[in-house]
Amino acid sequence: MTLGAAANAAAMLRLGYTAFVGAGSVAGIDMALRRAIDAGRLPGPRITPCSRDLMVSGPPQRRNPAVKQRIPTDLMRLADTPEELVEYVDTEVAQGAEIIKVFSTGDDTFPNGRSHELLFTAEELVIAARAAHERGVRIRAHSRGLGGIRNAIAAGVDVIDHATYADDAALEAIAERGIFVVPSLHQPHRLLTTGTAHGKTPEYLETLEFQAEVENTLRILPLMVEMGIPIVAGDDFGFAWTPHGRYAEELETYVSMAGIPAPTVLTWATANGARLAGRGGEAGTVQPGRLADLVVTDGDPARDITVLGRPEAIEMVLLGGRVVAGDAAAYRDRRPAGVA
Repeated sequence: MTLGAAANAAAMLRLGYTAFVGAGSVAGIDMALRRAIDAGRLPGPRITPCSRDLMVSGPPQRRNPAVKQRIPTDLMRLADTPEELVEYVDTEVAQGAEIIKVFSTGDDTFPNGRSHELLFTAEELVIAARAAHERGVRIRAHSRGLGGIRNAIAAGVDVIDHATYADDAALEAIAERGIFVVPSLHQPHRLLTTGTAHGKTPEYLETLEFQAEVENTLRILPLMVEMGIPIVAGDDFGFAWTPHGRYAEELETYVSMAGIPAPTVLTWATANGARLAGRGGEAGTVQPGRLADLVVTDGDPARDITVLGRPEAIEMVLLGGRVVAGDAAAYRDRRPAGVA
């Protein structure tokens, strides 16, 4: 898996993604890749490493210690007591995690809790958020159902992943607190529309409530834009229906399905992403004195966002002003007369 992740990181950079923020790291791969890339042993983007998933064995009324024995801790860490939760946060931060991943709700594709069901209790989320913030790192919560979204907001998380069934009151609270939201519209849409081509039966897809989730996400996206909520691009890639290397398709989905203007979507993937990574003051916009993490494209993605999904249109990528993909020589030949 680490070898595959290293290949994906190199490909991500070639496609113009100069940074990523982790959202759950199997076996601590985020941390290992960060060290290897920073040391120059592997090519790749800037990484904000995430912890392994910190999970519980089931909803509060269905906690089952036997589940913990069946799940390897390198896949995810199950913490059914407050003491375990704090211990696991300590362990992940010591290994290099800069953001902690928890679950305020389940997911219709999860074995231990569906989208509307709570996983972590409100009290457990508070403990996790406090532990993360006391150690100087952020915390993000997988939150689909409304109850879990409310609990995540109350706990003071920094990022809500999905926010699928958020109502207007929840959105107002998210906006007031400046919580980042990663909507993740693309993956459930792709699962519903192409899942049968990848081995999912129609009967299985009918057990999911993802269509309702997609519909509410489409409803709230324009509202989040109006409210100034800091939305960040990013989704669940690595499934057969959302393979690595096709990240730009998510951006296209926000434009084509949700009707969000391409320039707005681009800020989700640039300025807002840089802020989430803690580099809002030095990256994410093209300005003098900032990091020259730049992507040169054959075409204007603000007019046609599909440009970013065509590898041949990514002409050059710079990381900190250094060319890491493409050829700068062609651009030297294009300089107007008299320009040094």
